[in-house]
Amino acid sequence: MRRLSFRSLRWRFAFWFGLFILLLAIGARAVQFRMAVELLARDIDAQLWARLGALKAQQQFAPETLLDPTLRLGGLFLPDIRTATDWKPSGVLRVIMPTVSRTDLAEPAFPWFAGIWQHDGTTVTTLGLPPGFSWEPGWHDRTDRLWTQADGRLRLAATAGLDNTLILIGTSLAPLHTAERQAIFFYSWTLAAASLPGLLVGWLLLTRMLKPLDGIARTAERIRQGHFDERIDVAAADSELVGMAETINSMLDRLDAIRIMQSRFNADVAHQVLNPVHGILLQTDVAMQRPRTGEELLHTVTSVRGLAGRIQSLCEALLTYSRSQALEPTRLKTVDLDPVIDAAVEQTASLASARGVTVDSSSSSGVVRGQPELLEQVFVNLLTNAISHSPVASTVSIETRERDGHSVVIVTDHGTGISPTDAPHIFERFVRGDSGDSPSGGHGLGLSICQSIMQSHGGDVVHRPTPGGGATFEVRFPRAGAALPRLSQP
Repeated sequence: MRRLSFRSLRWRFAFWFGLFILLLAIGARAVQFRMAVELLARDIDAQLWARLGALKAQQQFAPETLLDPTLRLGGLFLPDIRTATDWKPSGVLRVIMPTVSRTDLAEPAFPWFAGIWQHDGTTVTTLGLPPGFSWEPGWHDRTDRLWTQADGRLRLAATAGLDNTLILIGTSLAPLHTAERQAIFFYSWTLAAASLPGLLVGWLLLTRMLKPLDGIARTAERIRQGHFDERIDVAAADSELVGMAETINSMLDRLDAIRIMQSRFNADVAHQVLNPVHGILLQTDVAMQRPRTGEELLHTVTSVRGLAGRIQSLCEALLTYSRSQALEPTRLKTVDLDPVIDAAVEQTASLASARGVTVDSSSSSGVVRGQPELLEQVFVNLLTNAISHSPVASTVSIETRERDGHSVVIVTDHGTGISPTDAPHIFERFVRGDSGDSPSGGHGLGLSICQSIMQSHGGDVVHRPTPGGGATFEVRFPRAGAALPRLSQP
């Protein structure tokens, strides 16, 4: 179960989707938090600066009310903003920053303190100074400026007053730090609370997105159970999956065709093998019915040996056919066709001599990429067919040519040729088109093997009638450097 969960696309998507959303939310909240804190800090500075300006005006125009917390002198100063505005903090602000949004009139709207000192540090007057707060000579260098105390607890502003005095006003930054902590706490628990729904939404979204893939999996399962005609419904597939669905359907069509061909191939092989096996059993059963003379036994053994040789020939042909199907392009090497053709001519020399046929080999040197043993088998099969179907005292020719950058080997005979009805099927397995005085007993794999070998080399074998009678086969090789296919059909 653990292994499945780690390998689950849904789990991985939900995790990474949730993590992405979480990081995005953290980034957005961090920016929002930083902006809120900076705006609050600027608001503190604005209020400090306004209070400092009010104190300076009060020192000049109403020194008798200096440092009055209410800042009232006739109509010169406005009332407290909390009593003048109709704005009320929203519920969101009350939740996020309750300290900042307080409207309790019993508490000062803006807790500030102030003091006026002579240049020598003599105190003129003070209002609400924090415990331990006292004059510092360095304040003279900071007139008309705002700054934060070194310990970070107080925000101060100073300006030069009348009669060689220094006016200083300040406020505690504790409410700001409290507001920061409240905002961090709010952002943290809301992000934590949103994480689980985010993961759930990611899971549900991917589950919905994977429904078409589940349908493909169900189709594949039905095919595995034996419903080989099942296919993926391309019309109902999403546009992103149409290409994959069409490719899979094409692959299934190909596999189904291969399955049918393999079944037929197995049946054909069984039929071809059973015929000589039945012959052997029949010969031995007859021989065992009564005592036989030596001559009769010799005849039986000779017949059985011929049938066994037929089985051997069929097995060798099937082995060659299988090798051509399993040929890897990486195993091909540069091959000179002349020695390969010469070896094929030498192999078929005894058959040509027995039938009184002359083999004429004339070729220009051709260099191709291939496997010499398989290519030799192609030429042996073609020469054997040509010799077998040629009349006595005729000539079979084999020559190599260069045509448009391709090497072509042409095998020509002047025999009975191939009838138009048989021509479309001559490259099919176990199809024999023997006619005239050609020897019988072939297994019908020769031309099929030739075509399979050449297709595995990226080439082909084609047939055309010989002018005046006979058959001509062209073995065509690919152009140098062309990509070679990998065949998968049986």
